[in-house]
Amino acid sequence: MELMCVLAIMSVLASMSWPSIVGILSGDRLTNNAYELSGLIQQARTTAMTQHTYVWLGFYSYTQNGAPALMVASLAENSGLATVVPTTSSLPNSNFQLAGKPVILSNVSIAAVSNYTNPALPGLDVPDNTDVGSQTYFFSMSVSGISNATFKNVITFGPDGQAYLPTSTGALGSNPVLCLGVGLTASPGSAKNLHTAAVQVHGLSGQVSVFQQ
Repeated sequence: MELMCVLAIMSVLASMSWPSIVGILSGDRLTNNAYELSGLIQQARTTAMTQHTYVWLGFYSYTQNGAPALMVASLAENSGLATVVPTTSSLPNSNFQLAGKPVILSNVSIAAVSNYTNPALPGLDVPDNTDVGSQTYFFSMSVSGISNATFKNVITFGPDGQAYLPTSTGALGSNPVLCLGVGLTASPGSAKNLHTAAVQVHGLSGQVSVFQQ
């Protein structure tokens, strides 16, 4: 009888603490994903500068084992300084090549701009921020058994290391944006900002920063 009482108490305590444990694990995954994304952005910028070309970094959202996942891929033109933008038809023609192996960020999805700017994550540059979701350009290709992965929310780095948001046709403005923001939400999510992070890229300097509650 005493053993049964002890087991019952342990069961109650475990059920009470489980949401906190899930929240901690979710927050750890989000932090790891945010810093990994920061490294991928810096790698894309470095490739653009060292190869003196334009590099497009895009995100493909899909479901992996029943949970959200984000595949990140970057493209660079083979011939050096880019003269055209990557499209579905140009990829098979070898005009562009993968600038790095696509990376999968598990249990995370792109967050809406309001999730990390209202209220703002501590230290985030809100007045100068432009969310990557504000543009509609995308490129598609076959990767990792997926015949037509569509990479959206594209960031473009020029040979000078500056960051741009392409238009729907892939064209770039004459000036880089001041700040580009990529919001990430962990799965499972919870209260607003509790499991949200942001990676912000300064368009002129290329500096990449990670912000989290």
